[in-house]
Amino acid sequence: MTLASCAAAMDVRALHVVHHFAVSPDDIAVDSGGRLWVSAREANLVFSLNPDGSGIAAQTVVGGPEGIAVENSSVYVAQQNLNAIAAIAPTRGTLITFPNRTANAGIDGIAGDTAAPRLLVPDSPAGEMFAVPLTGSSTPQLIATNLGRPVAAAIDSNGNVFVASESSPGLVMLTPAGTRRTLGRFADLDEVVAYAGLLYVTELDRHDVVAVDPTSGASHPIAVNLPAPQGLAATATGTLEIVDATTKTLYSMPACGAGP
Repeated sequence: MTLASCAAAMDVRALHVVHHFAVSPDDIAVDSGGRLWVSAREANLVFSLNPDGSGIAAQTVVGGPEGIAVENSSVYVAQQNLNAIAAIAPTRGTLITFPNRTANAGIDGIAGDTAAPRLLVPDSPAGEMFAVPLTGSSTPQLIATNLGRPVAAAIDSNGNVFVASESSPGLVMLTPAGTRRTLGRFADLDEVVAYAGLLYVTELDRHDVVAVDPTSGASHPIAVNLPAPQGLAATATGTLEIVDATTKTLYSMPACGAGP
């Protein structure tokens, strides 16, 4: 897909409402069966629900569950208060804990890389990017440093890793060859997703969801007037799932070129 396939930006009031939560949600991931997983840091809860909002279930996850990722059949959550990653389904247990020698909040977003398999973990307080293997030793591998406050990551089919930060440098592309490039001019990102040749990011400062061309860095807003878009995921069929923490709502809309 290209940015030319993107429709005009939709106002939040025009987005499809999937579910209203009683607590403030944070992040979202989609498993291989299409079920949605949503974290709620302040409530210490993780929800799972069907794409139509039905069949919701909740489980307690201590430590401030923030970022959430599905890799193979396992669901992993970043426990922000502990600066740790835990598996919560089908079995539970701590995968790894990162030291936090700062006064900054701990790990925010995480992402899966099925080809490895591994988790991509932006160490938010340290400004670094790690990969954590999910087979053999779980010793983290440093990928990049000096990333501001990195809060989300994604990987495309070519192995390029994209890191979104709440501060400068904003959106960074890390190639398998070790090249690093800043994409666009973003100042306060919270999420990044790679789907069908485009990137999708959420901007907290501009309250929107934006499609980004990873080659040129050009961008196009596709959803606007979201008070706090803190969660973003793409389904296999090209639906973007958007979590807004202020309205406590899970919205959905088609990705660029994916539908009406």
